[in-house]
Amino acid sequence: MIRSIGLQAAQEQKRGQYDIRTRHRDADGNPRFVNHLIRESSPYLLQHAHNPVKWRSWDAGALQLAKEQNKPVFLSVGYSTCHWCHVMEEESFDDLQVAEHLNRNFIAIKLDREQRPDLDELYMTALQIIRGSGGWPMSLFLTPQGAPFFGGTYYNKAQFIEVLQQVHLLWQEEQAELMQQADQLLAQVKGYLEPVLKPQQPDPQLPEMLSQHLLKLQDQEHGGFGQAPKFPQEPYLLFLLDQVARDVQCPLPHNPLWRMLSGALDAMLQGGLYDQVGGGFHRYAVDPGWQVPHFEKMLYNQAQLVRVYAQAFALSGNPEYRRLAVETLAYVSTEMRDAQGLFFSASDADSEGEEGLFYIWRHTELKMLLEPAEFELLTRCYAITEQGNFEGRLVLNLQSDLRACADRLQVPYPELVERLARIRQILYRHRALRQPPLTDHKVITEWNSMMIAAYAEAARLLDEPDYYDIARQAATTLLAVHRRESGALWRLSLGGQGSEEALLEDYAHLLDALLRLYDVAQDPQWLQQAMTLYCALMEQYWDKEQGGFFVSGKQVSGPLPVRSKNVADSATVCGNGLMLTVLQELQDRTGEWLLRDKINTQLRTFAASVNQAPLSSPMLVKGIVHRQQGSAQGLQYGAGGALWARLQWRGVQANGEQRLQLTIRGRSPFYIDPRQVTAVHYGSDQRPEAIPLSLGNTVNDPAATVWEWTWTLSLPHTQGAGLKVGVTVRACNADRCHTPEQLVLVCWPLADP
Repeated sequence: MIRSIGLQAAQEQKRGQYDIRTRHRDADGNPRFVNHLIRESSPYLLQHAHNPVKWRSWDAGALQLAKEQNKPVFLSVGYSTCHWCHVMEEESFDDLQVAEHLNRNFIAIKLDREQRPDLDELYMTALQIIRGSGGWPMSLFLTPQGAPFFGGTYYNKAQFIEVLQQVHLLWQEEQAELMQQADQLLAQVKGYLEPVLKPQQPDPQLPEMLSQHLLKLQDQEHGGFGQAPKFPQEPYLLFLLDQVARDVQCPLPHNPLWRMLSGALDAMLQGGLYDQVGGGFHRYAVDPGWQVPHFEKMLYNQAQLVRVYAQAFALSGNPEYRRLAVETLAYVSTEMRDAQGLFFSASDADSEGEEGLFYIWRHTELKMLLEPAEFELLTRCYAITEQGNFEGRLVLNLQSDLRACADRLQVPYPELVERLARIRQILYRHRALRQPPLTDHKVITEWNSMMIAAYAEAARLLDEPDYYDIARQAATTLLAVHRRESGALWRLSLGGQGSEEALLEDYAHLLDALLRLYDVAQDPQWLQQAMTLYCALMEQYWDKEQGGFFVSGKQVSGPLPVRSKNVADSATVCGNGLMLTVLQELQDRTGEWLLRDKINTQLRTFAASVNQAPLSSPMLVKGIVHRQQGSAQGLQYGAGGALWARLQWRGVQANGEQRLQLTIRGRSPFYIDPRQVTAVHYGSDQRPEAIPLSLGNTVNDPAATVWEWTWTLSLPHTQGAGLKVGVTVRACNADRCHTPEQLVLVCWPLADP
């Protein structure tokens, strides 16, 4: 194992596998310094392997050294595509004067937050208590026991040297007080991340409470939530999509939650947050109007926003939402996918030492590259000015969505999309000649699983079977590379070599991905894989005393002062929130009744927390609504997963009625008693109205393994509202028939693009 060999031997073994980043080189160009990070596989840690700082990775040995030498720990947390991490690296960590202070008075530890998000969560919570805010790079000072007592984020060189001097002086003169302060702070962190709450039931008003919070938080002028910097806030968007889908009585234009949701989606697709040339989303916008992004691209943003836009298209039929989902998936397939079908983590904000240089344009450059008619069309759809919107240059922003642009230009929407696609391809090819930003090639289980789920869901919602093939290949490879012989998961891999114990989020999102794959093809292998994974998760992460899941497993490497059981969503969906829905969906599809106890325990364990702060846990609220009301989709399972029903909108008939297709499939050893199939339509007043079903010649072949029936339904026009159909079915096998059960399916008429 590379961690057991010497530094020079490790450097030689790694030769050519990473970019050497240091200005301290000998006459032959070789780095003058090498530290313990050369033994690591993380691209971020390897960026610092040749700093003059004597960095160590997070392990018990580093803290033991701090105890033996009675020195405080300086902990620096960042990630490979973080712009300000690069700045602090260049200004301070590769500087001899700073290195002298750190090496003499501290034990310096460097941590990759993407490799160890459990530790990042712990220390970010501490920093937020200390400073009221946080960010990366995170710069913390710890006791030799790992308890934090002071910290900040980015410091320039002069500030950092002053902080180092002050902390060293305090450690020499007031060490006992600092130790006491650190213990008190760690106790606060533990109270937040390991809450001991009395089990209770969730407040029935939680969805309304959270919706009202979001209505107050929304930026009514620019769309989205809050002020600059503006993040997509995908967990909020996914909660709102679920709420809108359930309110079938209310036409979308009249639904305040839809107006809030679509306002955010429209603003993001028009602004610079979206890469208008190459597709895909940047991490956040630096201004309230979404014009200028922070240019790094994270895999988790692509995955979550694809699902958001695909679901929004399924509700509204807005072709712009479909376009964004399709273009983002094309970007991921082209630029963030390796030869084995797995997905890279991120691309950097910087190239040639300048933030955003790869993505921005000069007015004269655009005019030179395009024919006059092409440039004119670009200026009529995009906000093109000579002065630019970013340091004299341009981040491309649409003036409006392309439907409105097509109306303004009196051009059919498909024609405009095609013409602009040709222009974008010209710009894309020219941009490809520039030096590209760094790509972080590590494969993270959590984020890959999110991307697999996005491809699978897009395959179903957008009716694009090729997306399922991409998702299937990625899932197969991920399970082969990241699952160990014990059944446990690695968190990440690089070059096909797994490392680091997986966390709850890795398991939760992979389970979600396997269920999304099953929903597309009903291939039983995905359910089998999910149940195997669930058993491994329960063994290592379930809290047998109080319920709920720990973020870290029993076998976590290195010291961990706090074992979190957090339920707050952040830039991604948290594991405990997602697991409430995953457990319910796993039970629906497998009929495994033992899951009911875990579902109820998960619900009661975190109810007190979410009752107090629903705004922090939108996905947990979504899971609670699922438990209370069932799923609000056009795909439902019955008879313990032995049958499924799907409702799909198929257009408007000449008489103005909606035409829908209802499909019910049963698998051996179950079949459906055709005499026990009825359907009702819940109209705008929610009163059930019977729907006649023409069964035709239904034959049950005892030798068959699958039975399938399809009906065409005609329903009254609902003027933009949703359609809700209840189907009562009775599943039977050779011995008996189950009690009839009703499956309630929701479908939204797609607008004519």
